Amino acid sequence: MRVHIPAALRKFSGGNELVEVPLACDVMITVAEVFALLAREYPGVRQRVLDDQGQLRRHVNVFVDGDNVRYGAGLQTKVGPDSEISILPALSGG
Repeated sequence: MRVHIPAALRKFSGGNELVEVPLACDVMITVAEVFALLAREYPGVRQRVLDDQGQLRRHVNVFVDGDNVRYGAGLQTKVGPDSEISILPALSGG
């Protein structure tokens, strides 16, 4: 599985734009579990994506295979070895 890291968080991912999370071919895990796995190697990423209660921060969007998790199962969205997760800071302005 691949996790796309935005430029603002790359200082926490060793400068990596793309982080690979190895999963066995028949394993499905949740987005929350992906962030727990990422926290082991890149703790700053999780801390900036999730709040102290483990919920997605308001100013951050997470997409799984192009779908925003906020409009589905949230952090309980299932992902597999071929999934792509993108972390995008919310944009505002006017």
